[in-house]
Amino acid sequence: MIRIYSLIFSFLLTFLQSTIALAIPLIRDAEIEHALRSYADPIFRTAGVNPSTTKIFIVQDSGLNAYVAGGANMFINSGLIMAAETPDILIGVMAHETGHIAGGHLIQGTEKIKNAQLGTVLTFVLGAASAVVSKKPEAAAAIITGGQNTIARNFFSYTRANEQAADQSAMTTLDKLGISANGMVKMFEMLKRNERKQFGSPDPYMLTHPLTNDRIEFVRNHVEKSKIPLGQYPKSYLISQQRIVAKLYGFIQTPERTLQKYPASDKSVPARIARAVAYYKMPNIESSLIEINSLIEEAPKDPFFHELKGQILFENGRSKEALESYKEAARLLPNSSLILADLGKVEISQKTPAALGSAIAHLKKSVSIDNTNPAAWRFLATAYGSVSDLPMSYLALAEEALLQNDTETATRMANLAISGLKAGSPAQRNAYDVKNKAEDMKKQEDKKNSPL
Repeated sequence: MIRIYSLIFSFLLTFLQSTIALAIPLIRDAEIEHALRSYADPIFRTAGVNPSTTKIFIVQDSGLNAYVAGGANMFINSGLIMAAETPDILIGVMAHETGHIAGGHLIQGTEKIKNAQLGTVLTFVLGAASAVVSKKPEAAAAIITGGQNTIARNFFSYTRANEQAADQSAMTTLDKLGISANGMVKMFEMLKRNERKQFGSPDPYMLTHPLTNDRIEFVRNHVEKSKIPLGQYPKSYLISQQRIVAKLYGFIQTPERTLQKYPASDKSVPARIARAVAYYKMPNIESSLIEINSLIEEAPKDPFFHELKGQILFENGRSKEALESYKEAARLLPNSSLILADLGKVEISQKTPAALGSAIAHLKKSVSIDNTNPAAWRFLATAYGSVSDLPMSYLALAEEALLQNDTETATRMANLAISGLKAGSPAQRNAYDVKNKAEDMKKQEDKKNSPL
């Protein structure tokens, strides 16, 4: 089930700015995330990165971009996923971003940023001193401008070196996996087409990345010398890629555009997925169910078809039928946090004691697998509230608020939970942890905003 929401992340915007919190619009969908993990986990392991410590987020953004930030978090734009006609393009991007993680570039970059900030301060000090001595303000401006330009060029030179290292790391990883690096060539060619539109002819010394032409030549030379056949990658990835592109297209584009791209004459699996979504959005529920039921008939053990059917039914008031679909999806894929969260939500809607107890169990499992989903915490809070367990409801609301960077609400809800939970219990200790983290976040925010 595709869901779009904002989650707060901290980023260093540029080497002259402080760390700030940004609300990033994320797309959550069990099938898309499952496909991306199937691409990424072999890459992580081969590059010496623990897959369990790495999270992949899908950003709702039409740009051709991907990046790592905030530790081992990989962000991939929906526009990039949809533009990747073959999975080797995404695989190459993931291998490149994994190179940054494995190379420790984020940690090293933080030190470079600190040095750049110090250098900037020094140029202002030198410029002010020059103005006092010479009594010529223009002398200060020249020193400041020249100093900042030098600092910027040095810093960008460092980032370009990291990009080159990540490209090399990606090719090494792909070679070990027996996957052609030609997907990287195709990706850079896509970037090159957009580069001219956006930047014209940029100063190569003021770029954070090497020139795209240079990167194309570098990777193409590697591909030509490689013993791996051109375009080789696991063929099972191709249908996965076609499916997630069709699904994203159906949810992001209008039904009319989706039906133009995936007409009724196209009986492929991706086309039927796209049409099921388009009809559901119109809404034309019966046509949507015809498409999804045809897919389930052909592949009854595919959890994502049952999940999509559950969404179609639930959001059209047929919650009892939706419950059966979600139960089957969870049975087929029992460790999907997103499917478990949606199953719990549908169980809450049944309003029976048995269903509410089952909802709590499923939602607790969901957040234990992935604690970064605000919706799952909200559903859990609702489930606890429905059985009059207010302290646990407050604790779930505190967790949700913490994810949203709402430290005031997180602290208030954690205090309410602490006062109602058994002293020394694991739940109360969790509430204290949330409270302490919220208070630490608030102190950091106040310190950052302090004029001193």
